[in-house]
Amino acid sequence: MRETKCFFFGLGVGVAAGVLMAPRAGAKTREQIVEKAREGQDYIAKEGLGIRNVVVDKLNRTKRAVQATTEGIGVAFEVGKEELAG
Repeated sequence: MRETKCFFFGLGVGVAAGVLMAPRAGAKTREQIVEKAREGQDYIAKEGLGIRNVVVDKLNRTKRAVQATTEGIGVAFEVGKEELAG
């Protein structure tokens, strides 16, 4: 989350500096701002998808670990129950 805030802060500073120091006409500067904003959107979308994939992968691993642990506890319970009975 912090990297995203830093990215937006940097994007804002870059846009402001570009507008203040632009040697181009206003229309060209606005085009450049729009282009950079789109690049920022693409970057955020790409990073968001990457984060989503990591979270889904970790969640699936955790589910499998819980399932394996639960099955192991069930087997241990049955073995203990049989030993107490027999």
